[in-house]
Amino acid sequence: SLFQIDNKGNHLLVHEESSINVPAIAAAHVIKRYIAQAADELSFEVGDIVSVIDMPPKELTTWWRGKHGFQVGISIRRESAT
Repeated sequence: SLFQIDNKGNHLLVHEESSINVPAIAAAHVIKRYIAQAADELSFEVGDIVSVIDMPPKELTTWWRGKHGFQVGISIRRESAT
């Protein structure tokens, strides 16, 4: 594991295999507010930017996996972003 520092100077212990370290493959601009309905989902407001780390084919799911701040989860429905 290694330490990272957030934008307020707080030390974060992050495991190397942690999803927070997965590089983004796209960015999504949120156009529809969403409140998480489960522990593995993220909440966001209109105007937020979500770093997308996985975009499965739409035949498999309408959800993308992403990062918002220091949280990782099932993050955004295709129709909630541009």
